[in-house]
Amino acid sequence: MAKKLKVTQTRSIIGSQKEKHKVVMESLGFKKNHRTLYKNDNPQIRGMLGKVSHLVSWEEIDEKAIPAPAARSKGYTVIEKPRSGKKAKKETPPEESQE
Repeated sequence: MAKKLKVTQTRSIIGSQKEKHKVVMESLGFKKNHRTLYKNDNPQIRGMLGKVSHLVSWEEIDEKAIPAPAARSKGYTVIEKPRSGKKAKKETPPEESQE
């Protein structure tokens, strides 16, 4: 089974002493505090985590332990109103030309 890393940002990058830290956090995909990302366990990611170990916490997990993303709503609801006083037109299929 493939191993994954569960990486959570625990501290803000604001006030970080090195510009490198900000670049590494952006390349890992962090945009806000207390976000959790799941990354493949490889030497490149481990090296990045070593550079910003004071800003993140991480742990090894199995791929099966990753929760499924929650279903997102569209943000609006469509309510169809019945037509008042008008009959619905029946659509007739277009007639095919015979050539």
